[in-house]
Amino acid sequence: MDIFKSFEKFITGFLDYDWFEPITIILIAVFASFLSRKIIDFAFSVRKKTKKIKRSEERLKRNETISKIAKTTIDIVIWMTAAINFLSSIGVNVASLMTGAGLIGVVVGLGAQTTTRDILAGFFIVGENQYRVGDTIEIMVAGRLISGKVENISLRITQVRDGDGKVHTIRNGASEAVTNLSFKYANVNLMFGVSYDTDIDVLEEVINNVGLKMLEDPELKRDIIEPIVFVRVNKFLDSSMEIKCLGRVKAGKQWNVAGIFRREIKKAFDENDIILPYPQMVIHDVNRITAKMKNSKARTRHQKHSSIKQVKK
Repeated sequence: MDIFKSFEKFITGFLDYDWFEPITIILIAVFASFLSRKIIDFAFSVRKKTKKIKRSEERLKRNETISKIAKTTIDIVIWMTAAINFLSSIGVNVASLMTGAGLIGVVVGLGAQTTTRDILAGFFIVGENQYRVGDTIEIMVAGRLISGKVENISLRITQVRDGDGKVHTIRNGASEAVTNLSFKYANVNLMFGVSYDTDIDVLEEVINNVGLKMLEDPELKRDIIEPIVFVRVNKFLDSSMEIKCLGRVKAGKQWNVAGIFRREIKKAFDENDIILPYPQMVIHDVNRITAKMKNSKARTRHQKHSSIKQVKK
C-alpha cells in the first residue's frame, strides 16, 4: 500500500507541477539547434554562390568539413545549456550539482585522456587542413593501413569507407600517419615495357598523341590539368624497355584517367605495331617425357637384340 501511495503522490505532484518553463526550455533548444544548422547551411551556400570568390573543389570540401564540425559543436553547447536550465527550472540545485560534477569530472578526466587527445587531434586535422570530407586517404592505425574515402569527420572520430564498402571508424588521436591521395591535384604516373625493336621517336609521338587526344574529350578535359606525355626510357629490363609517362589531373580523378589512357594506348600500340612484351612459360608434360624415354629405351633394346641375332646368323 505504501508503494501505491508513493506512486500516487508522485503522479499527483507531477501533474500539478508547472511544466511550462521546462517545456519551453526544451522547445527553445530544439528551435535553436534547428535554426543554427539552417544558418550554417545558408552561410556556406551563399559563399558557394558568390561570384567574386572563385570556389575550388578543395575549398568546397573544406567548407563541408567545417560546417559539419560547427553544427556538432553548436549542438553540444545548446543542449548543455538547455540541460542546466532545465534542471534549474525543476528545482535541482545546479550549483551543488556542478560542484559534485566537478569532482567527478576530475576522476573521469583522468580516465578520459584518450578522448581529450582525440578531440585535440580533431582540431588539428581541421585547422591544418590535413584532409576533408570527400578526400581519398591512406591512414595508418596501429600498424594497419586503411585506405578509402572520408565520409565523416568530427572532433573525435574520422569515418572512412574503403573499396569494399566497409566503413572504418577511426579515433583522430589514433592515426600514426596520413597520406592524402586527393589534395589539390594528383599525378598519373605510369610505367610499362615495350620491345627493344621499338623506334623510340615513334613511340614518343604515339604516346603524346594519345595524351592530346584525351585532352580533346569534353568529359576528360574537365579532369585533366596537364596531358599525359612521354617522359623517358626509365630502365633497360631483361626483355623490354621500361617507359615512364606522366600527367597531372584533378584530385581523385587519377584512377579513371589512368584507366582510360591504358585502354587508348593499347589501341594506339596495336595500330602502330608496337609490341608490349609479356613473360612466356614453357610447360613440360612429365608423363609424356617419361613415356618418350621409355619408348626410346625400348627401341634401343630392340635394336641391340636385332644386331645380336644378325651376328649369330
